[in-house]
Parts: sequence; structure tokens; C-alpha cells
Amino acid sequence: MLPKDLIDKYLNWKENSFSKDKMHFEKLAKEGQSPEYIIISCVDSRVDPNAIFQTKAGEILVHRNIANLVPPYEYLTEHSGTIAAIEFGITALNIKNIVILGHSGCGGIKNGYHLCKDDKLDENTSIANWLKLLLPAYKKLSDQNDKDAIGSLEKISIITSIDNLKSYPFIKRGIETNEIKIFGLWNDIGSGNIHAYNSKTNTFEII
Repeated sequence: MLPKDLIDKYLNWKENSFSKDKMHFEKLAKEGQSPEYIIISCVDSRVDPNAIFQTKAGEILVHRNIANLVPPYEYLTEHSGTIAAIEFGITALNIKNIVILGHSGCGGIKNGYHLCKDDKLDENTSIANWLKLLLPAYKKLSDQNDKDAIGSLEKISIITSIDNLKSYPFIKRGIETNEIKIFGLWNDIGSGNIHAYNSKTNTFEII
């Protein structure tokens, strides 16, 4: 049996939120989805793209993974889940805007940093295998203490993921024709501030 707190939350949603937007859900059920954005977000329970951007059902396609990483396209077989989700959004749903949403205090980034630093990326775990994707970003870090380096890696990894996206054949074509746009964002959980990546200055600027 589903835990009572989840049942209560569901019934409250069904009676209130769903009932108010019933026509919207009926339309989605009949016509399908046509989101304008795909957001690559972390699995961290403190980061909720739908809440942050106040979106209704059907407006954004969200894919979540540890540390909001985008693998290089050459990892098509090894890390196909994230690549397939992105390909589905771009080629099947015709989404033109891709957002990578990182955040402060990311446990995946912290873990990956220490795995890289301590040369333990070859550990036989699924997490270590996934966090190997952080190595190119880790190598771009300057000489800093661990705390500052981890904070820097949260943002550098977003830039690396943007670069990886640009190599995807079905995205590269859209960028060349100026049809597809990619955005990098970093959310400071404690303040609620969002910092956007500026490719011209190679910095993150508060919105």
C-alpha cells in the first residue's frame, strides 16, 4: 500500500490543482505534449525545475540525472539514457531550447571531485562510472582549496555539458541554423538566486 502521506498529497492535488486545470489536462491527454524547453536537472530533491519556473504540466520536458551531466555523443551506448532523452526532446518533440540547470551544494559534483582528486574513478560502481564524465571539467580547475574547487566544478561542468551538446549531430544542425539555443543556469539553493552562463564573458551572471 502506498504510504498515507503520499496518498493524502495525491488526493489533495486531485481535488484542488487538478480540478482547477481539468480542461488543460484533458487537452494534453487528447492532443499530446508540445513543451518549449528541455531541462537537464540534477536528481537532487531540493531542486525542482517546475517549481522554480512556475510551469504547468506539458510546458517543460525535464530529464534528471546525478549532477545534471550531459555525456559526449560518443558515449551513445554507455550512457544512452540521458542522450536518448535529449534526442527525443529535440527530434520527436521539436524542442528548440535546452537548459542545463546546476545548483549549489551538489552531492554528485562533490563526490565526483573527490573521485577525480583521489584517482578512484575506476571503482566498480555505477555512480563512479557515471561521474567519470566530470573528469574533463575537473582538469580545467585552477589550484584552489577543496571547497572553492567544488563550487567552481559545479559551474565548469555546466559549460562542459554545453560543449558536449553542441557536438550532438541533431543539435549541431539546429545551432548552425540558429534554430536551437542552449542555456546554462546555476541555482543557489539557499538564496533562490539563479545565475546564467554568459558565453561571451565565460562567467555566470545573476538574473
